[in-house]
Amino acid sequence: MVYEIEERELEPEVLASIRSWVSMEEMAERMGRDFDRITAVLRAQGVEPAGPPLAYYHAWTEDAGDLEVGFPVEQPFVARDGVVRSQLPGGKALFTVYIGQYDKIEPAYNAMQAYAVQNGLDLAPYMWERYLTKPDEEPDLSKHVTHVYWPLVEA
Repeated sequence: MVYEIEERELEPEVLASIRSWVSMEEMAERMGRDFDRITAVLRAQGVEPAGPPLAYYHAWTEDAGDLEVGFPVEQPFVARDGVVRSQLPGGKALFTVYIGQYDKIEPAYNAMQAYAVQNGLDLAPYMWERYLTKPDEEPDLSKHVTHVYWPLVEA
């Protein structure tokens, strides 16, 4: 697949999120559980997510990652049950669209790295993915759409 890489200027975005250190084996299960918990906390307070769920990868090793999952929110809410107010950073970032299974997304990141090298850009040590396709609405994982954001380090 050929990836179209764009440079975008992003605004900071408020999140309702849960952050934890998670092993790679349990990441998918943990993400689903945390998304459900965030949704429950927000709905109990009459707050609806302002956009699709996302995963913010702060840092990682070969075996585990510092993972924050959440939803953008525009209304205030009370932090509870591990769900807190957080924020995605604003600034310049690379962006691409990935279509397919979540565990096969690495080529999209490779394309972003190649673009950065070719254009003399420095990538931040963190990135995030926004999941546009709901698994319960589209069971065919090959059709799932993910927006990938990788912030740039400004010189």
